[in-house]
Amino acid sequence: MDDVTLSWDLHTVENDVSAIKDSAAETGLQLNQAKCEIIMDDFLLIPTSPVFKQFIKVEKEDMMLLGAVVVSGKV
Repeated sequence: MDDVTLSWDLHTVENDVSAIKDSAAETGLQLNQAKCEIIMDDFLLIPTSPVFKQFIKVEKEDMMLLGAVVVSGKV
C-alpha cells in the first residue's frame, strides 16, 4: 500500500506532510508531489509554505478516495 490520506486542520496536515518528507531517508518512502492532492473549500487558506506548492488542488465537492466518490450526490 503506497497511498495515504491525511485529514485535520491545515497546520497539522502541513506538519504531517513535512514529517513524512523529513523521514524519507529513514523509511525509504518519498512523496510523489506531482500526484499529491490537497482538498479544500477555499484554496486562499493555503499558507505560503512550500509544503503544498506542488500539490494538485481539488475542490472538496470533486474529491475521490482511492477511486470512490466521497461526497454524496456525486456520480
